[in-house]
Amino acid sequence: MEKFNVLLYLKKSPPDKSGKTPIMGRITVAKSMAQFSCKLSCTPSLWNPRESRLNGKSHEAVVTNAKLGKL
Repeated sequence: MEKFNVLLYLKKSPPDKSGKTPIMGRITVAKSMAQFSCKLSCTPSLWNPRESRLNGKSHEAVVTNAKLGKL
């Protein structure tokens, strides 16, 4: 059985003018890997890397987490 893993993370680029950083994704199957952009961005201070979601109940967190759930 092959190992399948999905990871969401913030791109290590400096934030844009609005202070947001792009959210990236990585899918790993066995030993092959593919990276992609989620076409979403968030405030870096709200990002929880352990859960791959935004913390809190702010409008930005609720909307972005809903879009990540659909992804």
